[in-house]
Amino acid sequence: MKGVIDCPDLPLNVSRSFLQNDGYVAKISTHITKKVGDKLTTLFKNERDNYNTYWDDINPFVKYGCIREQKFFDKVKDIIIYKTTNGDYTTLKDYLERNKSKHENKVFYVSDEKQQSQYINMFKEHGMEAIILTTMIDNHFIQFLEMKEENIKFSRVDADLSESMKEENPEETEEKSKEQLELLQKTF
Repeated sequence: MKGVIDCPDLPLNVSRSFLQNDGYVAKISTHITKKVGDKLTTLFKNERDNYNTYWDDINPFVKYGCIREQKFFDKVKDIIIYKTTNGDYTTLKDYLERNKSKHENKVFYVSDEKQQSQYINMFKEHGMEAIILTTMIDNHFIQFLEMKEENIKFSRVDADLSESMKEENPEETEEKSKEQLELLQKTF
Protein backbone atom coordinates (compact mmCIF):
# COMPACT_ATOMS: atom_id res chain seq x y z
CA MET A 1 0.00 0.00 0.00
CA LYS A 2 1.26 3.44 -0.92
CA GLY A 3 -0.13 6.81 -0.05
CA VAL A 4 0.26 10.25 1.39
CA ILE A 5 -1.64 11.54 4.38
CA ASP A 6 -2.31 15.21 4.81
CA CYS A 7 -3.46 16.42 8.19
CA PRO A 8 -4.04 20.17 8.53
CA ASP A 9 -3.78 19.93 12.32
CA LEU A 10 -0.12 18.89 12.23
CA PRO A 11 2.45 21.67 12.11
CA LEU A 12 4.85 21.63 9.12
CA ASN A 13 8.15 21.97 10.95
CA VAL A 14 8.23 19.61 13.89
CA SER A 15 10.67 17.23 15.47
CA ARG A 16 10.34 13.49 15.30
CA SER A 17 9.76 13.24 19.06
CA PHE A 18 6.86 15.69 18.81
CA LEU A 19 5.22 13.55 16.13
CA GLN A 20 5.67 10.37 18.15
CA ASN A 21 3.74 11.89 21.03
CA ASP A 22 1.05 13.61 18.97
CA GLY A 23 -2.52 12.30 19.25
CA TYR A 24 -3.30 12.86 15.58
CA VAL A 25 -0.34 10.75 14.50
CA ALA A 26 -1.49 7.98 16.84
CA LYS A 27 -4.98 8.07 15.26
CA ILE A 28 -3.49 7.99 11.76
CA SER A 29 -1.27 5.07 12.75
CA THR A 30 -4.23 3.15 14.16
CA HIS A 31 -6.24 3.75 11.00
CA ILE A 32 -3.38 2.65 8.73
CA THR A 33 -2.84 -0.47 10.85
CA LYS A 34 -6.54 -1.32 10.51
CA LYS A 35 -6.51 -0.79 6.74
CA VAL A 36 -3.40 -2.93 6.23
CA GLY A 37 -4.89 -5.71 8.36
CA ASP A 38 -8.15 -5.56 6.40
CA LYS A 39 -6.33 -5.66 3.06
CA LEU A 40 -4.22 -8.66 4.10
CA THR A 41 -7.31 -10.50 5.34
CA THR A 42 -9.12 -9.81 2.06
CA LEU A 43 -6.13 -11.08 0.06
CA PHE A 44 -5.91 -14.20 2.21
CA LYS A 45 -9.59 -15.03 1.79
CA ASN A 46 -10.11 -14.08 -1.87
CA GLU A 47 -6.72 -14.47 -3.56
CA ARG A 48 -4.87 -17.12 -1.57
CA ASP A 49 -2.40 -17.96 -4.38
CA ASN A 50 -1.34 -14.31 -4.71
CA TYR A 51 -1.13 -14.02 -0.94
CA ASN A 52 1.20 -17.03 -0.82
CA THR A 53 3.48 -15.55 -3.49
CA TYR A 54 3.69 -12.19 -1.69
CA TRP A 55 4.19 -13.78 1.71
CA ASP A 56 7.94 -14.39 1.38
CA ASP A 57 8.45 -10.66 0.79
CA ILE A 58 6.03 -9.24 3.36
CA ASN A 59 6.26 -11.70 6.25
CA PRO A 60 9.03 -9.90 8.21
CA PHE A 61 6.95 -6.71 8.19
CA VAL A 62 3.75 -8.49 9.20
CA LYS A 63 5.55 -10.29 12.03
CA TYR A 64 7.14 -7.05 13.23
CA GLY A 65 3.73 -5.36 13.12
CA CYS A 66 2.26 -8.18 15.21
CA ILE A 67 4.98 -7.85 17.84
CA ARG A 68 4.67 -4.08 17.97
CA GLU A 69 0.89 -3.59 17.77
CA GLN A 70 -1.56 -5.83 19.66
CA LYS A 71 -4.57 -4.74 17.57
CA PHE A 72 -2.72 -5.65 14.37
CA PHE A 73 -1.86 -9.08 15.79
CA ASP A 74 -5.48 -9.68 16.75
CA LYS A 75 -6.56 -8.78 13.21
CA VAL A 76 -4.02 -10.94 11.31
CA LYS A 77 -3.15 -13.82 13.67
CA ASP A 78 -5.33 -16.27 11.74
CA ILE A 79 -3.87 -15.35 8.34
CA ILE A 80 -0.17 -15.62 9.18
CA ILE A 81 1.13 -18.47 7.07
CA TYR A 82 4.29 -20.54 7.26
CA LYS A 83 6.14 -22.36 4.52
CA THR A 84 6.55 -26.04 5.38
CA THR A 85 9.24 -28.54 4.51
CA ASN A 86 6.69 -30.08 2.12
CA GLY A 87 6.78 -26.88 0.05
CA ASP A 88 3.27 -25.63 0.80
CA TYR A 89 2.02 -22.76 2.96
CA THR A 90 -0.12 -23.32 6.01
CA THR A 91 -1.50 -21.46 8.99
CA LEU A 92 -0.39 -22.39 12.50
CA LYS A 93 -3.83 -23.80 13.28
CA ASP A 94 -3.78 -26.05 10.20
CA TYR A 95 -0.23 -27.21 10.95
CA LEU A 96 -1.15 -28.19 14.50
CA GLU A 97 -4.28 -29.98 13.30
CA ARG A 98 -2.41 -31.96 10.62
CA ASN A 99 0.30 -33.05 13.05
CA LYS A 100 -1.89 -33.63 16.09
CA SER A 101 -1.37 -37.40 16.09
CA LYS A 102 2.44 -37.15 15.91
CA HIS A 103 3.13 -34.25 18.26
CA GLU A 104 0.39 -32.34 19.99
CA ASN A 105 0.80 -28.58 20.52
CA LYS A 106 4.40 -28.70 19.33
CA VAL A 107 5.67 -26.85 16.29
CA PHE A 108 8.94 -27.98 14.75
CA TYR A 109 10.80 -25.42 12.69
CA VAL A 110 13.86 -25.17 10.46
CA SER A 111 16.11 -22.14 10.77
CA ASP A 112 18.69 -23.11 8.11
CA GLU A 113 17.60 -25.52 5.38
CA LYS A 114 21.13 -26.39 4.26
CA GLN A 115 22.59 -27.12 7.69
CA GLN A 116 19.51 -28.95 8.88
CA SER A 117 18.85 -30.92 5.69
CA GLN A 118 19.67 -34.23 7.40
CA TYR A 119 17.03 -33.55 10.05
CA ILE A 120 14.52 -32.48 7.40
CA ASN A 121 15.06 -35.81 5.63
CA MET A 122 14.57 -37.67 8.92
CA PHE A 123 11.30 -35.83 9.47
CA LYS A 124 10.11 -36.67 5.97
CA GLU A 125 11.02 -40.35 6.46
CA HIS A 126 8.83 -40.39 9.56
CA GLY A 127 5.98 -38.63 7.74
CA MET A 128 6.43 -35.41 9.69
CA GLU A 129 6.75 -31.82 8.58
CA ALA A 130 8.29 -28.66 9.97
CA ILE A 131 7.83 -24.98 9.19
CA ILE A 132 10.63 -22.91 7.70
CA LEU A 133 11.60 -19.78 9.64
CA THR A 134 14.68 -18.14 8.15
CA THR A 135 14.23 -14.39 8.62
CA MET A 136 15.96 -12.43 11.37
CA ILE A 137 12.73 -11.57 13.18
CA ASP A 138 11.54 -15.18 13.44
CA ASN A 139 13.27 -15.91 16.77
CA HIS A 140 11.55 -12.92 18.36
CA PHE A 141 8.26 -13.84 16.71
CA ILE A 142 8.46 -17.40 18.07
CA GLN A 143 8.97 -16.05 21.59
CA PHE A 144 6.07 -13.66 21.05
CA LEU A 145 3.78 -16.50 19.91
CA GLU A 146 4.78 -18.72 22.83
CA MET A 147 3.78 -15.91 25.20
CA LYS A 148 0.44 -15.40 23.42
CA GLU A 149 -0.37 -19.09 22.92
CA GLU A 150 0.75 -20.65 26.19
CA ASN A 151 -0.06 -24.23 25.17
CA ILE A 152 2.08 -24.15 21.98
CA LYS A 153 5.79 -24.93 22.11
CA PHE A 154 8.27 -24.29 19.27
CA SER A 155 11.28 -26.59 18.82
CA ARG A 156 14.01 -26.63 16.22
CA VAL A 157 14.14 -29.84 14.22
CA ASP A 158 17.60 -30.65 15.56
CA ALA A 159 16.83 -29.79 19.19
CA ASP A 160 14.44 -32.45 20.49
CA LEU A 161 14.21 -35.62 18.46
CA SER A 162 13.81 -38.11 21.29
CA GLU A 163 10.05 -37.80 21.79
CA SER A 164 9.00 -37.09 18.23
CA MET A 165 11.04 -39.82 16.56
CA LYS A 166 10.20 -42.68 18.93
CA GLU A 167 9.48 -46.01 17.31
CA GLU A 168 5.87 -47.10 17.13
CA ASN A 169 6.63 -50.59 18.47
CA PRO A 170 8.59 -50.66 21.77
CA GLU A 171 9.43 -54.37 21.29
CA GLU A 172 11.35 -53.57 18.10
CA THR A 173 13.26 -50.83 19.88
CA GLU A 174 14.17 -53.18 22.72
CA GLU A 175 15.28 -55.84 20.22
CA LYS A 176 17.48 -53.33 18.37
CA SER A 177 19.03 -52.24 21.68
CA LYS A 178 19.87 -55.86 22.55
CA GLU A 179 21.45 -56.39 19.13
CA GLN A 180 23.55 -53.25 19.50
CA LEU A 181 24.66 -54.35 22.99
CA GLU A 182 25.67 -57.80 21.69
CA LEU A 183 27.59 -56.22 18.84
CA LEU A 184 29.47 -53.99 21.28
CA GLN A 185 30.28 -56.94 23.54
CA LYS A 186 31.68 -58.92 20.56
CA THR A 187 33.83 -55.95 19.59
CA PHE A 188 35.47 -55.75 23.03
